[in-house]
Amino acid sequence: MESQLSVFDAIIDMLCLKPIFMIGIILLSVVLFALLKKENKLPKTKIIIASFLLYYYVCIVLYNVVGIPTVSEIMRVTGLGESLFNPNISLIPLVGGVSLEFILNIFCFIPLGFLSPFVSQSFNKMKNVVALGFGLSLAIELSQLFTLYRATDINDLIANTFGALLGFFCYQIILKLKVKETPSSSSKAAQRLPIIVIVTAFVIVFMG
Repeated sequence: MESQLSVFDAIIDMLCLKPIFMIGIILLSVVLFALLKKENKLPKTKIIIASFLLYYYVCIVLYNVVGIPTVSEIMRVTGLGESLFNPNISLIPLVGGVSLEFILNIFCFIPLGFLSPFVSQSFNKMKNVVALGFGLSLAIELSQLFTLYRATDINDLIANTFGALLGFFCYQIILKLKVKETPSSSSKAAQRLPIIVIVTAFVIVFMG
């Protein structure tokens, strides 16, 4: 019974965000208001909900799952006299076959490919979702060159990108189950909203 409680507590702890992440929510609210106030043809409620879900998801992944360097961690490491640059690189794909970690990395990025098209119609295109998944995963892997206990692994890059692609396919399946929406035009900034959300989350996690 105790082990079940500890696992439950660990999951709750993983899903909770620190107060500093509220700064990102406030910034995102301002950005959404500025971008959407003149976009009369867009489904604003859907975009707002999907944007906040995407922000929450990316924060959880960056802070509690994959781990990127943060200001507090950098200060701790430099205080111990350790080097900030700690490369641990693996560039040969699938040497040991498809591992459980590889599969988990796929599932980790499915929400990215699923939520992004809800945030912006420009991500209704598969190539844009794949590029977004690849870009976020690459940013994570490069940032882990500056962590003590994380590895920069090409397998993670492959799995994460494939996960984003699977998420996009899940979105397409749901889209076909309902009446297809008529595409409407939007500003370039609104079209890039998923990137804005991800960059905001990345900066806030780094500050944390």
